[in-house]
Amino acid sequence: MGHAMRILLNLVGSVGILGLGVFGLLFFGRAPDVPVDEAALSARAQAPTVETAAITAFSGPFQVQVDGEASTWRVLTVSAEVAGRIQSKAAESRSGSFVSAGQVLFEIDRRNYELDEQRLQARLLQAQEELNSIDVDLASADALLKLAGEENDLQKAHLARVQTLFQRKATSETEMDNATRQELASRNALQLQQNQRNSLQQSRRTKEAALKLVEAELARCRLDLERCTVRAPIAGRIVQDTREDGDFVKAGDPLVQLSDGSRMEVRCSLRGEELSWIWRQQQRQRAQPVPTSQQQSAAAAAVQEAGGQTQPISGATDAVLPEDPLGVPDVPCEVSFEFEGTETIWDARLSRYEGTGLDRATRTFPCRVVVERPAEPRVSADGARGSVSPPALLSGMFVTVRIPIEAPVPLFRVPPEALRPGGTIWLVRGGRLLVVNVSLLQMLQNDAIVHQLDQPLVDGDRVIVSPLAAIQDGMAVRLAEVQK
Repeated sequence: MGHAMRILLNLVGSVGILGLGVFGLLFFGRAPDVPVDEAALSARAQAPTVETAAITAFSGPFQVQVDGEASTWRVLTVSAEVAGRIQSKAAESRSGSFVSAGQVLFEIDRRNYELDEQRLQARLLQAQEELNSIDVDLASADALLKLAGEENDLQKAHLARVQTLFQRKATSETEMDNATRQELASRNALQLQQNQRNSLQQSRRTKEAALKLVEAELARCRLDLERCTVRAPIAGRIVQDTREDGDFVKAGDPLVQLSDGSRMEVRCSLRGEELSWIWRQQQRQRAQPVPTSQQQSAAAAAVQEAGGQTQPISGATDAVLPEDPLGVPDVPCEVSFEFEGTETIWDARLSRYEGTGLDRATRTFPCRVVVERPAEPRVSADGARGSVSPPALLSGMFVTVRIPIEAPVPLFRVPPEALRPGGTIWLVRGGRLLVVNVSLLQMLQNDAIVHQLDQPLVDGDRVIVSPLAAIQDGMAVRLAEVQK
């Protein structure tokens, strides 16, 4: 009984609390009436106010700027050209040292080559003496040949007299046979002397060839003696040395690697839109000049002489096609490096592509920029007095390549704050906002150089520089009273 009473009392109390909550919600829960500001609603319905600036035409060349890394133009491997033991190594042959062209780097043991030189000199002297001996024999053979010729002449004359007497029946047949036999013997002796002289002349030619062979071997030996002294072929810095005193080297073994410092190269990559401007400038420079009136008259006369039909010019197609369809002309540019707040600049030129063309990984065009005089930099005009700049362009420097481009299309200056995400700017024409796609070409100190992509820009157009929360192409806008 007591338990049922407690449950009933709890139920009655819960219903009472719920009723009080409903009554309070109905009485106190109504939202207060908020006064409506009609002026504010009217202001919101009006067009937003924007700040604008004027667009101006850009007439000068702009610069394509890319980052790059300086590298050595070439690295030569200086190798041993003869075999032998290294007798001495110059102190300048260590890695990091700068050497001049012709400076001695190594001395290789030359005693074997000196002995070869003495042996070949002895052989040369022997060959010369053999030639002298043959010359003496030739002189003797000439004298004997002359005597044999005189003897043969006498026998011929005697044979002629005996034949005359024999025809007159004044001598016997035996005397005729003896005279004929003597003439034949003298002629045989003359022929033997002639053969001996020819044999001596052939021997002399053989000895002359042997002498030339010894002279060539001696010249090669003397060249090997010169090669025992290893000299620097060019002026540059040694980047690696691999041999020391006492090492035995063979012909072809590398000794040092020498970096050529006479010029430098910069490895950089150009995007497609950047390279397109270079191609446009190239096409503009290769454009054919307009023919003069005299040339046009001469061409018309040639057509009339051909019967009113133009004749193809032989070889014209071959003259138009270039040898390298992707060849990049020497485009002048400059390379800059900032060090300790000072900008150092070198004159350079865009030389060639690197590789076969488009890089598959980065989708860019790797290029090489050549700096002809890396040891002749110049400091920018705004460099601080007393500032430090590198004396030369060094391998491994991260530099900026600036390529000047004469654009064949109109370019414009806009304030940097007028550029919007996605490569657009907001123009104001006729009180309406117009979204225009542009391509950013270069950032100057206070301006950005852009090129229109879809809608043409006009010098004097107003571009919005103030931010807007939300925009819509063609929406109405109002210009601020104070304009830039």
